[in-house]
Amino acid sequence: MGKKSAAVSGKKPAAASASKEANSEPAEELGLGTTLPLMAALCGLAWGVGEFEVMHSAAEGRCNFLVRLLFYILLDGVFARSAANLFVMAARVLARALPGAIVPDSAAACAAEESMQHDPSLAWPLPGTELPPQWVKTVAATNPKRKQPFFLNHVRGSLRLRQAALRLGAAVGTILQVGTMSVLLDQRSLRAIGLPTPLELFAGRDLYLGLLTGATCVLFLFVAEVALGWVKIVGYCETVTPGEWLSLNLLWDTLFHIGVAINEEVSMRGWMLLNVAHALIAHVGVSAESGCGLSVAMQSALFALAHLNSPGATFIGLVNLMIGGVAGALNVFLSGGLGFALGWHFGWNILMGHLLGLSTSGIPMSSKLVSIVPDPSKAALHGGRFGPEQSPLAPLAYLLGCAMLWHFYGWTGLEEWRASLLA
Repeated sequence: MGKKSAAVSGKKPAAASASKEANSEPAEELGLGTTLPLMAALCGLAWGVGEFEVMHSAAEGRCNFLVRLLFYILLDGVFARSAANLFVMAARVLARALPGAIVPDSAAACAAEESMQHDPSLAWPLPGTELPPQWVKTVAATNPKRKQPFFLNHVRGSLRLRQAALRLGAAVGTILQVGTMSVLLDQRSLRAIGLPTPLELFAGRDLYLGLLTGATCVLFLFVAEVALGWVKIVGYCETVTPGEWLSLNLLWDTLFHIGVAINEEVSMRGWMLLNVAHALIAHVGVSAESGCGLSVAMQSALFALAHLNSPGATFIGLVNLMIGGVAGALNVFLSGGLGFALGWHFGWNILMGHLLGLSTSGIPMSSKLVSIVPDPSKAALHGGRFGPEQSPLAPLAYLLGCAMLWHFYGWTGLEEWRASLLA
């Protein structure tokens, strides 16, 4: 099938009608003529502040943490947004050439779609799928008009590509942000926050051990949910929109979660974890152990709160994500860097959401290697729209991952990380 836009069809795209499903309003796009001077001005201001003696903290040996945190927030807003805009503009051009694509002509309409979490015009399960009769009766009796009767969010592949571009752009923005902070204000190298070079990342073992660990945790959840009857396998190697290419859709999902892993790990388990711990030790006078513990608690809470508006999120889901944040911090402490954490995060997300068809924090899917349908009467067990991360089994999966982490690295890295705080 060729491309199909609103202008060609003469109708408003079905996907656009679902913009009310979005969890946030689309941001206004800024052009290079605005963002590049703003980025340069912020970098210049950061350099000036870094050289200004009044802003320095004798206890920290660098610019005061509160000043650096302010710049971290400012740079995040500008760098991530700018890079995301550049990436998505190119992705919109490519998306229009995809099989079965429906991409609006205007940037505003595209932005509205790209914040969508679900397109209710897409039928799922696919026509002809055999479902347990009782499940169908449950949906008919309790939610006859529900647009997502079986808890899974879906979008077209052409939209998934654009969402992946936004995430990759945000990841690039995060690396630029952290790099700028390290050079101009933190007086630390990127290696100090655990970020390896690309060569070190792919040539070392940490990334691959992390991938293995994240995938094993999710496989445990999947097997348990199928065995307990919470979900049912209904198909294999399916695209949500007939006519789209499975391989391409899985590629967009892969790129999306590469962006997610980089964005969240580098910011939360990289910059935030180290700098908060060091600031607490320097200004509050707590021990290295207490500084680590308080920093872990803070970044775990922020990690959970970042998912507050995710589809179907409840208090239980946020508590589980806080546990996941603690596990993420242990990844850095024991492995000595971000490579293992990046692998775990990516392996967890891609296997859960797109290879095994389970909901991952409500993130939409366009295809899956294994198609499942959750039991509509057991949302409290399988996590509903939010997915297994909201299940009572999630803490066990995190515990399994931490046990694998300890098996690979032992406790040596924890003492080395503690010593780096006091150096």
